[in-house]
Amino acid sequence: MKNKLLLLFIAVFLSANIVKAQEKKERLVERSIYGIQAGLFGAWAYNETAIGNELTLKTEIGLNTGVFGGSYYPKTGYVMFPTLSLEPRYYYNMKRREKLGKRISNNSGNFFSLKTSFNPDLFVISNYKLSMNNHLTVVPKWGLKRTFAKNFEYEFSAGVGYVYDIDVNVGDAILDVGFRIGYRF
Repeated sequence: MKNKLLLLFIAVFLSANIVKAQEKKERLVERSIYGIQAGLFGAWAYNETAIGNELTLKTEIGLNTGVFGGSYYPKTGYVMFPTLSLEPRYYYNMKRREKLGKRISNNSGNFFSLKTSFNPDLFVISNYKLSMNNHLTVVPKWGLKRTFAKNFEYEFSAGVGYVYDIDVNVGDAILDVGFRIGYRF
């Protein structure tokens, strides 16, 4: 009986160590990345945290920007407003990139995501007197993220989703295309 318990203990110990070794090797995304990004339509601070081997959760806070014009406005206008986003990402080609010897550090890879953003009516910065309604957007996206230099990155993403104006109870389709350049801390 003691021999069987000893063998069982050794088997459990060895299997636990094998699983730990596989978990360390299997994790393809970084545990946590902090950084800032800027694009044509805003600036953001973000954190991307691993929630699985190829899954991350990106949270960000920032300022979205926009430009507008037309016959109603005598000159072109700009607007800046706050945004909060939550975006689960699935990096689907990390294993393949690693096998081909391509860089996967700092989550360099292609991804699918579901970006959910909230634009609260806290403040608006504009050259016109404007007010902003509370908006909620949900956009399934495809994108790619690449690292260059030591701490720099660029990111491209595109998707079609839904925007909902909470204050007036109206929704519509939205096209979300973005290109960002960033710095990781």
